[in-house]
Amino acid sequence: MASNRANSSISLNEQVPLSASGKPVPAALSMMVDSMTSMVERAKMDLENVDQRARADLENIDQRARKDVALLDQRAREDIQKIDKKARKDLAILDKKAREDHELLRKARKV
Repeated sequence: MASNRANSSISLNEQVPLSASGKPVPAALSMMVDSMTSMVERAKMDLENVDQRARADLENIDQRARKDVALLDQRAREDIQKIDKKARKDLAILDKKAREDHELLRKARKV
């Protein structure tokens, strides 16, 4: 026999979840949807946190790279200055020797 008793698990103030077709949605399905919605929200928050951390890491890497490039540029400029100074000294020595040799040749031609 079918029972005509009211469902005692639903209070008078509680609404029964309905689907788009107006049919009652089983409680398990409703709980599953709530759970999945909660998981999606948590995943979204986790993804935002990962994105923020990744952006911060990229900023730190960029700053370190800029410092490294500045240091390498400074060292390269110092090395170029040292090489230039040495080259100028060598050129001065070669010029002096060339002038001396030229003077010797000039004197040898006169004789």
